[in-house]
Amino acid sequence: MNYPDRVTRCDDGVYRWSYDMDMWHNRFMLRHVLTIVCAMSVLLSLTMLAAFGFRRVSPRFAALLFLIPAGALSALTLLIYLICALAMRGNYHLRFEMDENRIILVQTAETEERNRALATVATVAGIAAGQRNKAYRVNATLRAAGSVGTTAFADVTRVRLFPDDDVIDLWEWFGMNQIYAPREDYALVRDFILARVSEKARNRSRL
Repeated sequence: MNYPDRVTRCDDGVYRWSYDMDMWHNRFMLRHVLTIVCAMSVLLSLTMLAAFGFRRVSPRFAALLFLIPAGALSALTLLIYLICALAMRGNYHLRFEMDENRIILVQTAETEERNRALATVATVAGIAAGQRNKAYRVNATLRAAGSVGTTAFADVTRVRLFPDDDVIDLWEWFGMNQIYAPREDYALVRDFILARVSEKARNRSRL
């Protein structure tokens, strides 16, 4: 199957395109994972504070309880991202298909490698934060997204737009999917998606 570098409507009515993300300059994915890591670090800090007793802990010690795990987990995230970027030679190749009902991130070797790395970060961070079950759910979600990567427009609960990063972030109740579109076709993909998600999803979105 041919995936052109521009969003193209094929003979079967499906829009197809490919997107090469420069992992050194487009840092949306890295910021996204770091946000998750920081959230887990907050959970870890609160758990440790509760164990020590909130009233017995000084503000300086409380700050250390947050900064140490946050720094360690962020360093781990950056290391894994660097390894992935080097392995992919700085280029993350993505392929998409979009029709009237859904949009699909088509599986490639690169997406498998990315999701394995993200799943590892999520699992390690979650276990460190005492959220083992949640970590394994995130792990399973990431691996499922790597093999399927399908978002039905009817299931979208929110759309977030990041045009500077060429990203359209689709949220569902139990997952999310980042859609990368060429800068020249970003508006086309955005408008196509917004016309097919529910009115509630549009009202919740940052547009």
